[in-house]
Amino acid sequence: MEENVGCCWCCGVLQACCHRPDPEKHIIVGTFEIDHSPWFSLCVAGRSVAIRIYSNQKVDPSTKKGLESESVYLNQSKVLEREKLPIMEGKINLPTKIIKFKLKFEVVREFGSPGAFVIENRGKHEFFLKSATLCLIPATKKQELDFYCNSWVYPLDKTGVKRVFFSNKLYLPSETPIGLIELRQKELQKLRGGSKDERKPWDRVYEYDYYNDLGDPDNGREYSRPVLGGSTDNPYPRRLKTGRPPCKHDHLAESRPTGCFQTYVPPDERLSHEKPKELKKNFVDALVRFLTPKKDHPPGSYQECPDLVKKIVHFFVPKAALSTGDFRIIQSIVDFFRRNPKSSSHQDTGSLDPFEVIFDIFSDKEVKEMDGWVKQKLQKLVPEEIYNEVVATATKGNPVNSQLPSIIAEEKDAWIEGKEFGRQMLAGTNPVRIRRLSPEEFSSLRGTNRLPAEFPSSLMVEEAMHNNKLFILDHDDYLLPFLNMINGKAVCAYASRTILAAESTLELDTIEPVAIELRLPDPNSNMVVFPNDYFRWELAKFHVAANDAAYHQLVSHWLHTHAVIEPFIIATRRQLSVMHPVHRLLDPHFKDTLHINALARGIFLNAGGILEATLFTGEFSMRLSSQLYKQWRFEDQALPKDLEKRGMAVRESVTKKNVSQIEEKPAEKEPEKIDKDEDQVERDESLAEIDENVVELDDINPATDKTPDKRVTPPAGVKLILEDYPYAKDGTEIWDAIEKWVREYCKIFYSSDKAVKQDEEIKEWWSEIREVGHGDQKEGWYDLTTSENLVKALTTLIWITSGLHAAVNFGQYAYAGWPPTRPMLLRKFIPKPNSQEEIELKMDPGKFISQMLPEKFQMAFVIAVMDLLSRHTSDEVYLGQRPPKNRWEEREDVNEKFQDFRETLKEIEKNIIGRNKEYNLMNRWGYAKIPYKLLYPDTSTKRAPTQEKMDINGRGIPNSISI
Repeated sequence: MEENVGCCWCCGVLQACCHRPDPEKHIIVGTFEIDHSPWFSLCVAGRSVAIRIYSNQKVDPSTKKGLESESVYLNQSKVLEREKLPIMEGKINLPTKIIKFKLKFEVVREFGSPGAFVIENRGKHEFFLKSATLCLIPATKKQELDFYCNSWVYPLDKTGVKRVFFSNKLYLPSETPIGLIELRQKELQKLRGGSKDERKPWDRVYEYDYYNDLGDPDNGREYSRPVLGGSTDNPYPRRLKTGRPPCKHDHLAESRPTGCFQTYVPPDERLSHEKPKELKKNFVDALVRFLTPKKDHPPGSYQECPDLVKKIVHFFVPKAALSTGDFRIIQSIVDFFRRNPKSSSHQDTGSLDPFEVIFDIFSDKEVKEMDGWVKQKLQKLVPEEIYNEVVATATKGNPVNSQLPSIIAEEKDAWIEGKEFGRQMLAGTNPVRIRRLSPEEFSSLRGTNRLPAEFPSSLMVEEAMHNNKLFILDHDDYLLPFLNMINGKAVCAYASRTILAAESTLELDTIEPVAIELRLPDPNSNMVVFPNDYFRWELAKFHVAANDAAYHQLVSHWLHTHAVIEPFIIATRRQLSVMHPVHRLLDPHFKDTLHINALARGIFLNAGGILEATLFTGEFSMRLSSQLYKQWRFEDQALPKDLEKRGMAVRESVTKKNVSQIEEKPAEKEPEKIDKDEDQVERDESLAEIDENVVELDDINPATDKTPDKRVTPPAGVKLILEDYPYAKDGTEIWDAIEKWVREYCKIFYSSDKAVKQDEEIKEWWSEIREVGHGDQKEGWYDLTTSENLVKALTTLIWITSGLHAAVNFGQYAYAGWPPTRPMLLRKFIPKPNSQEEIELKMDPGKFISQMLPEKFQMAFVIAVMDLLSRHTSDEVYLGQRPPKNRWEEREDVNEKFQDFRETLKEIEKNIIGRNKEYNLMNRWGYAKIPYKLLYPDTSTKRAPTQEKMDINGRGIPNSISI
């Protein structure tokens, strides 16, 4: 039923209708949708919200803006629709509402089509404007104009400026309707700011600043950190400026916010109302799950009994027939058979199997209150509100259960295997560091006597070098200068180089380490370790994994995705109008990133924060990241270029298809049913399960010389050195799809290179990114004067925010959730030959490993952090999915290309499912039986809202860096 607001007592209908329309004027009807405002029912009283519309083509000579209508007020409107939502937590009991208002604007006959509107909030509270529609009366579909607003409107007495919203139509600067030119320019000027004051929550200002907000010198000298950015010694990308005052004890450092969750980001960059609560809950639940001790005797439960045992027992005996004591007996039997028997040489030492101690962290349990020492440690690592909630939750004694990390879920000891170690360099959390070792570089390693002379004569190494399949994982040169400082902080770290070779006896692309070089600043402590030296070899792998874990967190993940993207977002808001086609293309890929980065600087990257406390690099972590920024080049972030530079692929526009190579066949069964309605797709949870009936190599019809040659274009125009390189194989298909979509999109708006050159906003955007946002990095930039280079730059940006971030983020719990696989720090060096420590190692390796790995609290805390970072949130929008409101509806040609992009991604999903079913693609599963799904787009799945927390599924490519 329609509800009237501000109606006349005389007729009970809309006030604007109480007078006869002027025959010399036209009527334009507007519908405005308001959301997220529990106070809005108070705002509409009186004349608190006023709206004026502007003409596209007719200009007012006095203002040089489009002709404008008279102001119309929301109290003159008709409420078309109300939707009540749940009561907001922490507020008084006023329901949030989605309200649609209908307004009528009288304009002069020559007004023409509206192109923008201005809204003034003269009330006391902000509201969220979702969208608007304007149309002439009588209306036709062509005369309707949609406005995708999705923005907070704060009171005028706070902001001092009126809000302008433009229609969804897209214009290059030179094509802007005359009535909108002035508005377009002034809106960008407002967003660039210029004030030196501390930013307020309502400020919509985008400015750059250095990373001078990581330290806290007012809290003590040990919390001082160098400024990153603006110098040759510590170069870094710029961040969003907050304008907070300087510290008292160091005027170059910015003071800390009152709370890490109160740091400034522009209103439209903030996380949704529900997302912070969801993130906090995920973190609290993980901390409770992994840090709280279990009760000695869980009453009325058998939480510790493995799920498989429960299922088997309940298959034969009803639950009601078994007591808690019965299950304890079953548990003790299971524990007996799970436990590895100790050798006679150390049965009486009393030492524990270090891995069983870690397994205990994942046990199902009823929690009890945290020990005091655990509370003290935790309080130093997490924000106060997180800490308080963890403590409160732990006192409730609720039962909790844990999802085992994938690396140990199927095969408990698979992570120890050398081939699994090598596979993770191709399909794990950091598949972007490994590179091919050239013969020249290999010779130089031998020439410096860093590798024994007999090493290259081994058959496996010789054949791998002959086949161009010898690889290196290099964590040496960048790390060595920091080791004296790092190792002075009670950790033990080497710089490492690991040589890996491809399997030579089978037609597979499995690789395994064959030599590890470990170095310290003291050359007398350097060593090269080989697999035949069992104890030292296993310890060397721990040290390599620690190197790789730190590089992954600081460089592959933070620097190469989060940090490098932030200046692009700031420049886009400052230099590209919302009407610009490139702004519209990139906007979904910038969702939540500025806010997530601000939170990261306050919780993860800050002095004494999570990364400093958990990584072996400690307080030098961000300085190390800064030194590696010196090597960063934007051009090299394009996936094909990256693969070429690392020697993992060769440029090949057209290649013959070699039928003797591993070929891919589609799966025999359709794994996922796609409904005709593209947004209504059911999830098949068995997508990644192995179908044993699918056989890749056709033994019945083997290839012969008569097989005709086929010429195909490889994905991304590169041929992989290792065909079974899951990150690269799936990634090049994703890259291809993105590049095709971007190319078709740009063709619609740019008819020639000249059009790109003449685009003043693009010119200023690119100039500001290079000279300010990434002002410390002068090399590796495209010359953005051609359509081709524009396509490359935009494709690279979308790849970084979607595919690359998904590949290095969402697999963290699967691998680093088991600390021995990727320890963040180690507390012991490898014993010297024939030393007393080496004798102790061989007598009791378990005790030595326990002392070498991080302490249990630290491992449990890292597991909780990996759990948090690996979860998709409920408001995630995935690559190729439409945003809540289709923003391409104004352009059928763009919408058609977007649908093509979406369909391509669905085909890639099928390809990935098919590859994950091929038994001879060993790197897609490995000994741990983890299907590679990190670059599975998940475009085709629509998630219904749910209050239940989903398991970590390790798949899906979000549009943006939103966690």
